[in-house]
Amino acid sequence: MIEIIPGIYQLQLSMGDFPPGYTTDYLIKGNDGYLLIDTGWDTSEALASLKEQLAQIGISIKDISQIVLTHSHGDHAALASRLKHSSQALIYMHKLEVESVKSRFSRVGNFFKEKFIQQIDRLLRAHGMPDSELTDTEGMFPETTLPPFPDITLHGDETITAGNFNLQVIWTPGHAPGHVSLYEPAQKILFSADLIPPTTTSLLGLHLQLSSNPLADQLNSLNAIKQLEVNLVLPSHEHPFTNLHQRIEGAVQYHKQRNAGILKTITNGSLKTAYQISVATLQPPSTKKAGWHKLSRWNKRRLVLETIAHLEAMRFSGEIDKFSQDNIIYYQTN
Repeated sequence: MIEIIPGIYQLQLSMGDFPPGYTTDYLIKGNDGYLLIDTGWDTSEALASLKEQLAQIGISIKDISQIVLTHSHGDHAALASRLKHSSQALIYMHKLEVESVKSRFSRVGNFFKEKFIQQIDRLLRAHGMPDSELTDTEGMFPETTLPPFPDITLHGDETITAGNFNLQVIWTPGHAPGHVSLYEPAQKILFSADLIPPTTTSLLGLHLQLSSNPLADQLNSLNAIKQLEVNLVLPSHEHPFTNLHQRIEGAVQYHKQRNAGILKTITNGSLKTAYQISVATLQPPSTKKAGWHKLSRWNKRRLVLETIAHLEAMRFSGEIDKFSQDNIIYYQTN
């Protein structure tokens, strides 16, 4: 555990072999208990690590009185049920993440194996990803259960108080429909969750059944936080950083370059799937897909999902058209 400033602590909880290896949560000291931002995977390893880090400052799970879930992904919310049972903490989550939980989670058995991954597989298959690339997901994710529904449903613009800190809730969709970031104006600290990491870009496309244009949502969210005066960003992955405006500009330029690369693959008028475009834009044609085959199974999924998000954004802006043929989705310049 690291004390970022007096009263705000950084915790790192293991994600096992799943990249990037750990998730970063934050603990804030209140007048009557502590506020925890996100909870990590629902694994015995993550729970033991949380208990060990809390003990470093002389507290236990029972001292957690509030839990803010920035969104409902397993690495952010899965442990919440166990923590709620042990601490009776108030759970906060955005209303759209409640709908996401209903859509993505099965009340019986393992959510990743029984429902969410099946939804993603169907989406990827419809966008041209062959069954040979839809590799077995066994071992990719830990066992997890339905996260608790919130005691307090967020809509955005609320203020959550913990001791001397007042956290302004900012609805920042894109990575998830109900993703929220938290801004502490006195300290000028932004808890960005998965909105803007320090060196990479946020995963898009996981929720196309709930958000038709996640890339536009993401860019609008980045523009919203760009208006804030921020001295320190505390993300959920990688490490804290201070150059928020530079990182936002880098993310915007990255998405512009991705759009340009995608358009180059379909300028001849041919119909192509998101999978074909993903392979084509990954490396120069002379490499004959060598770069694609070097990707991990998770990164292949991630790249195609991101490509779909870009294609849908360009379709909404009128740059390209979308067609369905034999249950496969294709894109073409108009």
